[in-house]
Amino acid sequence: MRFNTPIQIALFLSSLLFLIAGVLFYLTAATSHFFLSLILFFFFSVIVIYNIVKRMLHEKIKVIYKNIYKVKGTPKVTELDIENAAKKVEDWAEEKENEILAMKESENYRREFIGNVSHELKTPIFNIQGYVQTLLDGGLNDNEVNEKYLIRTNKSVDRMINIVEDLETITRLETEKSELDIRKVNIKSLVNDVFELLEMKAGSLDVKLSIKNESNSEFVLCDQDKIQQVFVNLISNSIKYGKKGGYTEVRFYDMNDKLLIEIADNGIGINQEHLPRLFERFYRVDKNRSRKIGGTGLGLAIVKHIIEAHNQTINVRSTTNKGSTFSFILEKAKPN
Repeated sequence: MRFNTPIQIALFLSSLLFLIAGVLFYLTAATSHFFLSLILFFFFSVIVIYNIVKRMLHEKIKVIYKNIYKVKGTPKVTELDIENAAKKVEDWAEEKENEILAMKESENYRREFIGNVSHELKTPIFNIQGYVQTLLDGGLNDNEVNEKYLIRTNKSVDRMINIVEDLETITRLETEKSELDIRKVNIKSLVNDVFELLEMKAGSLDVKLSIKNESNSEFVLCDQDKIQQVFVNLISNSIKYGKKGGYTEVRFYDMNDKLLIEIADNGIGINQEHLPRLFERFYRVDKNRSRKIGGTGLGLAIVKHIIEAHNQTINVRSTTNKGSTFSFILEKAKPN
């Protein structure tokens, strides 16, 4: 039985006192007048204990309860559970602490993101400013100089456009809850299309592209355009950070009604300390090298959002100087 109200507590404690006094009455063989006094003492103790509990304990706990439930959005307290009051207060305090930590983490993430965007855009903007200033200072009249600097300006503009487009893509993936265009897709043909798209880039770096199919099915259910973007980003990264004369291999494995897909290479690899943050926006393992070979720093973040939109997760394992393997799962399409 729970004692959650002042009157219940008062009756319980007064009953204990009454029993103790009754035992004394029995042992001492007191008169009937003493028994009448005992009855009066019982009622008096009920009143005193009730008032003490109500004023000094119960009302204070109830105020705490009301504040907790008010924050939680509960309109009123229907029952005061003193027995579990301490735990509920601790749970509420822990919940508030977690909310504060989440807010601080979100604020740090926002601050870091703004700083990263500013830094990524600052480089091409300053480059453009320098090229234009050179042309205005007389380079415009020199055919060799003006063409070279206009080409460089165009490259910097392209870089800014790529950053803005990737930001729009990732913002759309994060904020829009539009349904994916799920359809039956031949995943092997899709990868071959991406290989053709990146063939010249792979050739220039002497990286061999290949497929290893150990699955009994080549058809999956997915949004074809978005999964193609996943392959473009992952395979392009694999080529950029690969070794000259190395390889990039896309592998397919059966997992019952699902298909495990891996994009593996024998490139420079990634140090273990970077893996937890690898899919964050603008996070770069080697900032100087990454900017030198191009890219916006948003590719893996986009990959993560697309795979999660398919209710799956993207995983990575890597060893420095031995290579990296990115993997994810897609649902197989049922045969017709």
